Amino acid sequence: MNDFKRVHQCETNDVKRVVERVVEEIAAHSNCMVFITDPVYRGLLDEYSAMSLISRYEIGLRDNEDFSRPRKLIEKTLRHIKAAGCNSYVVLIANGLLASQFLQYAEGERLLDTRGYFLLFYDSRLLRPELHYIWNRIVNVVFVRRYSMYKYRSGERIFIERIDLATVYYPSRERDVTEMKYIDTWYDGKLRYGNDHYLSKTTNLHGNGLRVAVFEHIPAVTETSREYYEQNSNGSSKALGVEFELIQVIARAMNFKANYYIPLNIENEKWGKAGDNDSYGGLLGEAINGNADFFLGDLHYTVHHLNYLDLSTPYNTECLTFLTPEALTDNSWKLLILPFRPNAWIAVFFVLLMSSGLFYLFALLYQKYIISYKYMISTTNEYDSSRDLCEFTDLQSSLLYTYSMQLQVSLPRLPDAWSMRVLIGWWWIFTILVAVIYRASMTATLANPFVTITIDTLAQLTRASLPIGGWNEESRNFFLASTDPHSQEIGSKFELAENEKEAVDRVANGTFCYYENSYLLRHLRAKEIFEKARQKNKSEETGSMVKYHLHIMEECVVHMPIALGLEKNSPLKSHVDILVSRMIEIGLVGKWLSDVMEWSKITESRQKTESETALVDLPKLYAAFVALAIGYCFSSVALLGEILHWKYVVLRDPAYDKYHLDTFYKNNHKFKT
Repeated sequence: MNDFKRVHQCETNDVKRVVERVVEEIAAHSNCMVFITDPVYRGLLDEYSAMSLISRYEIGLRDNEDFSRPRKLIEKTLRHIKAAGCNSYVVLIANGLLASQFLQYAEGERLLDTRGYFLLFYDSRLLRPELHYIWNRIVNVVFVRRYSMYKYRSGERIFIERIDLATVYYPSRERDVTEMKYIDTWYDGKLRYGNDHYLSKTTNLHGNGLRVAVFEHIPAVTETSREYYEQNSNGSSKALGVEFELIQVIARAMNFKANYYIPLNIENEKWGKAGDNDSYGGLLGEAINGNADFFLGDLHYTVHHLNYLDLSTPYNTECLTFLTPEALTDNSWKLLILPFRPNAWIAVFFVLLMSSGLFYLFALLYQKYIISYKYMISTTNEYDSSRDLCEFTDLQSSLLYTYSMQLQVSLPRLPDAWSMRVLIGWWWIFTILVAVIYRASMTATLANPFVTITIDTLAQLTRASLPIGGWNEESRNFFLASTDPHSQEIGSKFELAENEKEAVDRVANGTFCYYENSYLLRHLRAKEIFEKARQKNKSEETGSMVKYHLHIMEECVVHMPIALGLEKNSPLKSHVDILVSRMIEIGLVGKWLSDVMEWSKITESRQKTESETALVDLPKLYAAFVALAIGYCFSSVALLGEILHWKYVVLRDPAYDKYHLDTFYKNNHKFKT
């Protein structure tokens, strides 16, 4: 070990000066710097006076440092450095294997700002194929490369040491192969070119290709986009999806070619879920394996996703809610009572009873004080009282005649008594007003569509006792982690529904509620409307009808930010964020979102127009048949009562004589004055 140190310390003067020059260049871009050193190069820049002008952190690594179980002090220091905003790293480690292990650990734990500035000593072990992903993320890097060479002069071979500065290509021209790019040489005590060695590599990508993994999900990417990029079309009148349009603008602005591809089995794996040995499929699996630079697929801005990839500035906020069954309240059989509210019916019924009683009371008073007097002064003693009373002296008759007038059925004749005529006149005015109001309200009820029963809040959803589910485990954990009791109850019965079509069919059958973003749910509802209209004739022939319409719950469970996906620690993120923010500000995202949802809006508007057509069909006449059935029932009961009364009351009366019925009824129903 001492020999190893001595070899590296023999001629460090030139190396020290080269490092100082590059450090000065880094200091111009940053006000904070981190030095990671090993025992060989520790103290190399202790006497560098320029370092006193900026903040400085130092981390000393041991020769036998084990990053599978890193020291807590190292981890704590790196987290503090990142929180402080330091983005310049000078890694002075002679052992390339130790340097590679440190970079793998710090980058994997996101303890480094990979978009910062890096200075390292060149070592071939840093460029192994398994470390290629590191240099696809750390691109602002300069390698100090020392090597020996021979120079021939006058036939004499002179041994000299050469120091070059190199960097990596970005984007890499070959996958899994890290290519070096020469940028400068230390010659005669100075850098030969002396130019800026940290030129931006992400502003202009010079037409290089970047892989873009695509998961077709509304409103991020539509199915039309596949035809667009597979056929290399230059334009399309159909909506391609918000994220697809975003990536096209970003590709033109940053000058790269987007190589789109759909991961295998993406329709079943979607974003990806944990499998055996913590393996992932779908978009997250592509990100973990480093197979793509961009990921399109309506990615939620969550901590779970940030563990596996980078997310751009959110370009939209989606409402996550439930697709629920919508039941029609076919209450046509109640049409006779629908025009009035219960309190109105109570008032009308109370007035009917009061008026019939009032007619009966007027008839009794008229009979007692007026008719008896007229009978007494009559010269013939044959005054006919029935003309004045008009059957109102009997309580049952009074009720029936009062009820008939309310139904706008005229009396057989008006009584001669003016008190009764005045009372009947005002009663007619009341009944005309009530009848007109009733008819107008019934007409409006016939013209309006059926009232629907919908689920619009979490409280209603928990009371509905329907199975609830969505695609991934993350959604269930979200509900279970909530402090809201309704959300916890939903999480406890949350089912995993991997097949979207089957889930929507279950909703249409009234046996399920499906959790997704409102844009996709609206698209699914529009597809259901379209399919129902297209197969209407076939459904009428086979008799197959969908029991329930699809309804989107009005209350949003959560407003979720949505972002573009990038490779973990991607160097492109800062430029992508700027471009996404600009497209949001000028309204392009809103325009693309409107384009994606246009078909759904048109389909829903057509259904709304058809449902608003005021046609009276057979279900609207159910009330008439119900009223007739009720009449039949009451009549049957009355007839049965009369038969029973005749058989068990009249026939058993001792005074009954079938040959002298007039005497029987006269004695039992004689008129009392």
